[in-house]
Amino acid sequence: MKSVIILGLILVLALEGQTAESQKQYFAHPAIEDSNGVIAPWYHGQNGQCDFRARIAAETLKRYPWVALDRAVGIAPEYAFNSTWRIAPDGAITAPEMNDWKCGDRSQMCARDLFAWIEYYRYSGDPAALAQMDVVANTLLDFNQTDKNHPWPNFLISVPVKGKPYAKADPHGWIQLDIVAEAGMALLRTYEVTGNKRLLATVKHWADVFVEKRNRAPGAPPWPRYANPEEVRWRNSPTANLQTGGLVYQLTMLDELIRLGYTGKKNDLVEARNAGRAYLRDTLLPAWSVNDTWGRNYWDWEDQAQAQTTTDWVARYLMHNPNYFPNWTNDVRNILTLFLNHTSVNPESRADLYSGAWAFPESWNCCGQSLLWGPMELAMDFAQYGVQANSEWAWELARRQEILATYDAHETGVVEDNIDGGQIEAGGWLKSAHPSALEWVLRTMGWMPEQFGPSRENHIMRNSAVVNSVTYEKGNIGYSTFDAPENTVDVLRLSFEPDSITANGKTLTLSASLAANGYTVKTLPDGDCIVSIRHDGKKDIVVKGNDPQVLAEKNAGATYTFKGNQVRLIGSVSPDGGLADVSLDGIKQLVGIDFWNPKSLRRQMVYYKNGLPAGEHTLTVVARGQKNPLSQGCQVTMEAVQSSAAGGGNNNGEGGGPTHAQRMIFGYSSRTDYV
Repeated sequence: MKSVIILGLILVLALEGQTAESQKQYFAHPAIEDSNGVIAPWYHGQNGQCDFRARIAAETLKRYPWVALDRAVGIAPEYAFNSTWRIAPDGAITAPEMNDWKCGDRSQMCARDLFAWIEYYRYSGDPAALAQMDVVANTLLDFNQTDKNHPWPNFLISVPVKGKPYAKADPHGWIQLDIVAEAGMALLRTYEVTGNKRLLATVKHWADVFVEKRNRAPGAPPWPRYANPEEVRWRNSPTANLQTGGLVYQLTMLDELIRLGYTGKKNDLVEARNAGRAYLRDTLLPAWSVNDTWGRNYWDWEDQAQAQTTTDWVARYLMHNPNYFPNWTNDVRNILTLFLNHTSVNPESRADLYSGAWAFPESWNCCGQSLLWGPMELAMDFAQYGVQANSEWAWELARRQEILATYDAHETGVVEDNIDGGQIEAGGWLKSAHPSALEWVLRTMGWMPEQFGPSRENHIMRNSAVVNSVTYEKGNIGYSTFDAPENTVDVLRLSFEPDSITANGKTLTLSASLAANGYTVKTLPDGDCIVSIRHDGKKDIVVKGNDPQVLAEKNAGATYTFKGNQVRLIGSVSPDGGLADVSLDGIKQLVGIDFWNPKSLRRQMVYYKNGLPAGEHTLTVVARGQKNPLSQGCQVTMEAVQSSAAGGGNNNGEGGGPTHAQRMIFGYSSRTDYV
């Protein structure tokens, strides 16, 4: 790294082969570098390091303890009530005693859980995601809202710091409006997956309240930060109730409702959304370099500094609305890179380049040497920017950050977020350790399917419309999306080249581009294909081809022996589903199978394990005769086993990218290019 100060304002960093610092260990694993001294994956399974990280996150959440009515006001996985956790070196999970203050994380935790399960369901087809979504969403609404007589009636108590653990939220808790909208957006997406109309109706009502309470003064922010600032701990601060970049959460929620056809009682949702967009465009973006502009999202402090969460949501909002924000390429680049500067100013954090990859904390004064969550979340934004802006530079930042960030996890579910190894935030807070990590890693993979997608497997990597049903069978991938508006494009990575793709039963044409409905295919060296499908107006997609998987349908009993490097168990889930243990090669796996689901579904992928050494393996499933507290029975139904011995060289994202110096400017306040 070379650094030069120009005019006392502009810091220019030239990122070349030489790196600022190399260590023997990063987070949880010994450091690996490529031939240029740049970070490379520690994990070498065929599925890749990012898929490993996603699987560990999902498995940890699936085996999380549940609470019942003897301890909580409702029945749910315990993380729906308590976002603090402990995990032993062997993977045993416990939820510690929690005070009232830490109840403040409950609503945001549930929102992050929902976003994570939505991404994971599309990617894996695992019905456990549907089950967990249903329970978490209903728990959030059942126990975290005001009553009809409150000044903000039937509204989310988004930071219930005055409530009691495992109890109904106290209405004197804080109502932080950007977190209300974050949860609202999560509920809308969950509705699009599950069809639960209660979720849609609830968020419509929240939006109506937002509109009713909107500040209509010209040039003023449409909403404050809190609905009840008199309750907030830092209420005496002159800026305590200032809402800055967190406004984007409200805009995102309103946009989605409008897209779904709800515009309010007199089109007032559109009017409110437009006012918010104008404030973002005319007031916030011209002040893009001010530290406070993209802060004020964290619930547990006033947060007057640029925060990773607001930075992420703003960047994605601008990229999603390029017609309204025509300067988006400059603005997104500036906001993302400025965060690297703002968050790294505290030398005690040791934010720096490590083996050529940026590592930085989530805020300038937060969490010591916990340098994991910022790079993991913003990697997906740099990756998206790399694709949409055709920026090799941003793509390379994303590649390096994602590889370094996914050095954090062990097979047991233990996460180490200290750059030198060990736990800081990850040892006490679950939210970032697994729910957020699951969403962020899968989103980055979606924008970089060639580099980070699992080799010789089948996955929907990215979608522009929410996937609400998917089955990954041998040579037959069927899925549906909630809707299919103009320019609906899905990106898949497949272990075979499609023989046919249909949309609503109509055959799509293999094309050179996606100017109209059809699909494109890009072959990869390992035998995989990147398949992009455009299906405007058609929601049901079927992809067929010569899949290298082996299917054992008859006599797929409790024990199955296969040759290969991956295995998937196909079964049925239902309201009377029970629990089962899984062993692989005689070793009991930490995660078992819960065959419970609020809906009866057949041909579901209920368990998978990939990244196995090539050779013969034995999978054993044993019914436990037990159930979760919501199930009506202990039924365990297995239908088939899919396995594959197809090999392919996957470099897990190692290498590539520009070899010449890459320069960034920090502190240049103009929104035009500096030459």
